[in-house]
Amino acid sequence: MPSFDPHSENAEYVEALYQEYLRDPDSLAEEWRYFFKGFEFGFLRTEDEDAFERVVEEKEVGEDESVALGGERRHRQRTDRGVYALVQAYRQLGHFIAKLDPLGHDRENLPLLELAEFGLSEDDLEKGVGSGGFLGETDGSLQGLLSQLRLTYCQSLGVEYMDIPDREQRTWLQEQIEPCPNYSNLENEESRRVLTRLVAAAEFEQFLHTRYVGQKRFSLEGGESLVPLLDELVRVGSEVGVEEVVIGMSHRGRLNVLAHLLHKPYENILAEFEGADQSDRADNEGDVKYHKGYSYDHVTDKGRKVHLSLSFNPSHLELVDPIIEGIVFAKQSYLHDEEGVRVVPVLVHGEAAFTGQGIVAETLNLSEMEGYRTGGTIHVIINNQLGYTATPSETRFTPYPSDVAKQIQAPVFHVNADDPEAVVHAARVAMEFRNRFKVDVIIDLWCYRRYGHNEADDPTLTQPLMYKEIAQHPTVLERYSSKLIAENKITQDDVDEIRSRVRSRLDEAQEIARRLQVQPHTSSFGGVWQGLTWATEDWSGYTAVDASILQQVVKRATEVPEGFALHRTLKRILAS
Repeated sequence: MPSFDPHSENAEYVEALYQEYLRDPDSLAEEWRYFFKGFEFGFLRTEDEDAFERVVEEKEVGEDESVALGGERRHRQRTDRGVYALVQAYRQLGHFIAKLDPLGHDRENLPLLELAEFGLSEDDLEKGVGSGGFLGETDGSLQGLLSQLRLTYCQSLGVEYMDIPDREQRTWLQEQIEPCPNYSNLENEESRRVLTRLVAAAEFEQFLHTRYVGQKRFSLEGGESLVPLLDELVRVGSEVGVEEVVIGMSHRGRLNVLAHLLHKPYENILAEFEGADQSDRADNEGDVKYHKGYSYDHVTDKGRKVHLSLSFNPSHLELVDPIIEGIVFAKQSYLHDEEGVRVVPVLVHGEAAFTGQGIVAETLNLSEMEGYRTGGTIHVIINNQLGYTATPSETRFTPYPSDVAKQIQAPVFHVNADDPEAVVHAARVAMEFRNRFKVDVIIDLWCYRRYGHNEADDPTLTQPLMYKEIAQHPTVLERYSSKLIAENKITQDDVDEIRSRVRSRLDEAQEIARRLQVQPHTSSFGGVWQGLTWATEDWSGYTAVDASILQQVVKRATEVPEGFALHRTLKRILAS
């Protein structure tokens, strides 16, 4: 039982105690009960209480009637407190019962969200209770409020943000997600854009699966919504001033991202599958195709230019994380982007690696340190619910892979990849949040892996039940196209036409790739490196720095600024 500390300045601690007081006053120390009772008397005096006193004064009711009115007032007070506590509980815990798993293994209920926890019951469902501080529209009844809370916090997108100690950030998030409620109703053109991205992602994977049987590609199938997610981050970023997005990711889905976000030509990618030689190229990276990088000058549908770069990545999955932060830091310094508006880092993680590799925690820990800040990173976790062959319960004891990031108190958007419109909404809010507050934000993309860890593995050996479900589960493209057809936003002919166009483009690219003996050259030098070339075997260039310049650098580095009080030991060192 917490003791009373009248001098405590921890507002979040006091607020947590007040929520506990609303649920069960007897659980707190006597001093805290008196404190909150006085607080309510002074600040939570309701109109009903004022009305009660007027009735007593004006009608001079008898003692029995006064007692009855007093009892009714106390019941209303308890109900009001319970309703406010209910809203806060859904904000804090609603994500635990959200519909996040595409395979349907979601938690059905949570005891801490039962009405009895707040002094309420089903008898109160039809009663008028107001909004309880909820920012969305309701019909005023408890039933209506509950419906809106569940719609906002317990559908395809669950938001974890009540651990954030910054009240402005919390309030901003509530203002973005509660009035919607936590969903973007896409216009027809926006829905078609999402569908087109999904068709391209799905057809590309199927093309590789059938034309290059057994070759490793680390398929994105089951998580195709990653493509519209990244596309939306770039689109929204361009509208808030982002000029460059630097991406780091491991192998899962990398080829798809190269093809459909960075627009690496199909011919280049397929030439690698066809075995085209690259040994005589000056920029030969000597790396496998699902580790390579690329850059691209993307132009949005509104004509805004955003430079995209995907860095090369080694097999040590998360090693690229601090490298990306360093690249972004350097770019921001070069561009005098002190606020971190123009250049944004995006890191795409696997769920097991995010939890299991210490370099992730180290990178997160540095993200808010002076001298390391890059204005906030957008982390996307491809949560296919398997780490190679191990289930989440075999690799961590926490509910989410993102829990390791609690040290930086970032908001987490847990979203079902089978609902691409919810994914797009999460991307929008995430980019806008990062732009406003310049801190990290996490998107936990719940999906599944249709094939093994790579295409040479048979996952039915280690996860037979899961893969029986996956085999029978419709793809996100099938689900989304059916939804749009049912809503009369598109027709089946539209879907078939988009598919046919993508397949024709892939067939054409394969024909070209098969004729190539050497992989097409793609310059690694762009942006500030434009115009540079590889040295090859010619190392005759003069790269020395004039001695006078070095002397000037040393002189400036050892000069003491005027008015600066130097430590006496340093004075002796400089004087020697």
